[in-house]
Amino acid sequence: MQLTIFTDIAMKSIMYLKQTQDLVTINEIAAKFAIPRNHLIKVLNFMVHQEWIGSVRGRHGGLFYKQSSDELKLGKVIMLLENREELLNCEDCMLNNNCHLRNILHQAVDAFYDYLNQYTLADLNNTKTVNFINILKAN
Repeated sequence: MQLTIFTDIAMKSIMYLKQTQDLVTINEIAAKFAIPRNHLIKVLNFMVHQEWIGSVRGRHGGLFYKQSSDELKLGKVIMLLENREELLNCEDCMLNNNCHLRNILHQAVDAFYDYLNQYTLADLNNTKTVNFINILKAN
């Protein structure tokens, strides 16, 4: 399973915002991670609407991490970002009831998210998540 670019950008942005104490601009994040600004805006807008991050409008505005997001389960966050329920498209499949792959993959994905739910967004910038980050890089 490969995470989408949308999720990758969201997780990098969250971790970056968590590290900073000041407001951060979209241009700063785009430059830091070499992300196209238009794509970054879509991701950040989604996260603002989810209330994981906040924004301040205006000339001296920017984005910030909401401390209330610390308790969010990482698996639930990634599941929302991924916005997909199935790894396979089984519609109009010739195998019909003779295939159990869909159920096996569904259980595997559930196990993946259950594992991630051991962590919260608060864990993203501490040493507890070093193993988690290494796992994501390996996949």
